[in-house]
Amino acid sequence: MNMLRTFLKASVIAIVAGLPAKANEPVEPVKTLVDMASYNAGVESASDAVYSEYFSASMLLNYFSEGFVDAYAQALIALRKEHDIMLFDHDPVLGGQESCVPKDVTYDAPQTIADVTVIKVRFKASWCYDGEYEGKNDVTEVTYRLVQEDDEVGEKRFFIDDIQFVGRDSLRALLQPLAR
Repeated sequence: MNMLRTFLKASVIAIVAGLPAKANEPVEPVKTLVDMASYNAGVESASDAVYSEYFSASMLLNYFSEGFVDAYAQALIALRKEHDIMLFDHDPVLGGQESCVPKDVTYDAPQTIADVTVIKVRFKASWCYDGEYEGKNDVTEVTYRLVQEDDEVGEKRFFIDDIQFVGRDSLRALLQPLAR
């Protein structure tokens, strides 16, 4: 796994060298993912549609913890060996297979306990569908766990370690059985 992480890091260093320095605020990586999800939800479905990739090499190395990256890489390698390429059958940031552009997004103040910082994000994900139905205006709640780790130049930054929707397993918990 260290070899894969080293390869990914080497592949991305040229890209990140030209990027502006990241803010060391815990909400920044969370907002980056929610912004990407908003963009993706707004893209018209078509065979040539271009979506932002939450788990590209650059995203994994710049926004996710070493533990998450290792879990993701192990699951990806295991699926590759089985000739399968789909880790998640839903959008892991919005929580559904098809969602509206998130509406009324709120971010709770970060809460730190021990070495883990938690940020709760709330939004409406089904508001845009026609008609009246139960759940149309429900608020989705997602908990982001973040940890501080050294970045590529040895500075402490916040990285996403896990994502969990209320009442569901976390992403790391979903990745674990896939890696076996």
